Amino acid sequence: MEKYQRTDQSSYCLGMSLSIEALLHKTEYVRKIYLSDKVFKNDQFSLLVDLCEKNNIPYIYDSRIIDRLSLKENCYGIAVFDKFYHNCESNNHLVLYGFRQFGELGTILRSAVSFDLKDIIIIDSDIDYFDPSCIRASMGSIFQCNVERYNSFADYFQKYPKQNIYPFTSDGKKELAEMVIKEPFSLIIAEDYYGLDDRFEDSYYLQHDTLKEISLSIRSSIILAEVYDRKRRR
Repeated sequence: MEKYQRTDQSSYCLGMSLSIEALLHKTEYVRKIYLSDKVFKNDQFSLLVDLCEKNNIPYIYDSRIIDRLSLKENCYGIAVFDKFYHNCESNNHLVLYGFRQFGELGTILRSAVSFDLKDIIIIDSDIDYFDPSCIRASMGSIFQCNVERYNSFADYFQKYPKQNIYPFTSDGKKELAEMVIKEPFSLIIAEDYYGLDDRFEDSYYLQHDTLKEISLSIRSSIILAEVYDRKRRR
């Protein structure tokens, strides 16, 4: 097995915990598991083997493949899976605009799943979310997400014309606390803090004294947490 290429029909995730995430949430797409000869026979190992045996997924001991593909010396398991694609339907969406960095995308996916927003729209970005580096950054959250990609907002709005739109910009007209949420909604966040300026007449901003010092992932988590809390209190 060779290192991942974007054109491959399959991908893989590195590590026992990420392999378990794949087995738990995208079982039907997992083709096989590679294990290191040095793997610890602990509870995590037992869970992985149990999931493989219950779902008739082969697990193979092959330290050479582990060493060839892994980025870290302490990688003891790799899950190989077919790439998967699912429509988001007319649900609540997290719309991510102009994303280029694996770390930023992966971290936001973790927050989105934590706050029960699993339908992800990616616009104006060719980022490969099946790259093992992105999967690792998401800590396996990608396996709980439905992801759709669009070239433009026009294409996205044509597919989902009934979404209530909540874009966040640097020059937003309303503060997050003023947002009245109507479902189905689309929270729109750009990787570039100024990336959505001038694109929407009605937009929102996050009030914070040290906003410019807050990372994108933290800003996004604050927005997602606020929206989640409002939904929960209804």
